[in-house]
Parts: sequence; structure tokens; C-alpha cells
Amino acid sequence: MAEQDDTFSVDIDALERGGVDVKHLATLAASIYGDLFNLTDKYGHTLGGNGDVGKSFETNYYPGADASLQFLKDLKDLVDAHGSKVIDLGDLFGNVDDTTIDESHGGHRH
Repeated sequence: MAEQDDTFSVDIDALERGGVDVKHLATLAASIYGDLFNLTDKYGHTLGGNGDVGKSFETNYYPGADASLQFLKDLKDLVDAHGSKVIDLGDLFGNVDDTTIDESHGGHRH
């Protein structure tokens, strides 16, 4: 059995890069959501009028369209929040690393 290593190590740069990548995905999701919302919001639920076509839209199209738009908004919010948390975590570990180095040098960084 291999000897267990009790050290904890974090690649701070990789963690922060990952957070930036996640934030980029959030920006992309926000762009897609914004474009789709702007296109669909200008018509509201008026497509098809009041007749059979309008009733068909109300029954068959709008529930799925509204759910899809909500999904994109939720995805954007979720990915954005987690990207920020990953970046914050990288900052936290960076601060721990800096403090540890300072303390190991008697409070003075070399």
C-alpha cells in the first residue's frame, strides 16, 4: 500500500483560470438568453391571433418556449454564480499562500 501524503496543495492559477472559463460560459449563456428573450418578448403571446392557430400556439408552443427561456436564464445565473465562486476560491487560496509565505519569513516577504 502506498504511503499516504497528508499535504494539501492547490494550483491557484489553474483554479482562477477555471473560474474565468466558467464566467466566459456565463457570458455566452447570457448572450443567448438575451437574444432569445428580445426576439420572443416583442411578440409576447400574440402569435396566431385569437383563432385556432392562436389556441394551438397557446397549447403547444408557449409552454415549451417559456420553459426553455426560463432554463436559459437559470443556466446563466447558475454558471455565473459558480464561476464567481471559483474565482473567489482561487483568491482565498492565493491569500492563504501569501500569508503563509509572509509568516514563514518572519512577516517579511523576500
